Amino acid sequence: MKRASTARTGLGCLLVAIAGLTGCAIQPDAEPRDIPEEDRGRFASDVATGDEATGTSLIFLLAPNEPGETQLLRSAMRDAPSTSSAVIRSLMSGPNLAEREAGIETAIPPDLVVNSVRTFSGIATVDLSGDIDDIDAVDLRYAVAQIVTTVTALDDVDAARIRVDGEDRAWPRGDGELTSEPLSAYDFPGFVESTQPAYPAIPSVIS
Repeated sequence: MKRASTARTGLGCLLVAIAGLTGCAIQPDAEPRDIPEEDRGRFASDVATGDEATGTSLIFLLAPNEPGETQLLRSAMRDAPSTSSAVIRSLMSGPNLAEREAGIETAIPPDLVVNSVRTFSGIATVDLSGDIDDIDAVDLRYAVAQIVTTVTALDDVDAARIRVDGEDRAWPRGDGELTSEPLSAYDFPGFVESTQPAYPAIPSVIS
C-alpha cells in the first residue's frame, strides 16, 4: 500500500511538471481581439474635442446654418471656473463630440495656442500664437467674435484686447472694419443667436 501511494504521488508530480512545461510553451496569440468597452477611446486621434456641456460658464461656438443664411454664434455651457483664462482655454478646445455631430463648429483653428490671458480693470488681454494669421478674412471675423463674446460674458470683463505673441494688432469688428481698440460684444451686433423663444403668433380676430 505504501508503494502504491508513493507511485501515485510520483505520477501526480510528473503531471504537474508536464502541465507547467506546456504552459511555458504557450506562444502569444497574433489573432486580432476586440478591445473591451472600458478601454475603447484610449487610442483616439489627435483631433481635439471640447469639454462636456455642463456648468455655468459660457463659451460661444458657431451654430449650424442653412445655405444662404448668416452664420450665428451659439452659447454653450462649460464646467469651467469663471475666469478669463479658464473660459478662453475651454473655447480653444472647440465643440465636444455631441456638438460636432449636431453641426456646431468653430472658426478657431485647433493648433492655435493661448500664450496668456490676463484681466485688468475690466479688460481681458488674450495673447495668441501666430497661427491665427492662417485664418481667412471671414473666419477671422468669426474667431475674433467668439473670443470677444466668450470672455466678455464674464461679470468682471467688459472688453477684450487680442495680441499675437505679445504684439498689438488691429482686428475686424462685426462690420469688417479694423480697430486696434479693445473689443466688446457690442462690436458684433447680430452675431449671437437669440435665446429668446419665438413669440406665438397673435390670433386673428374673428368677426
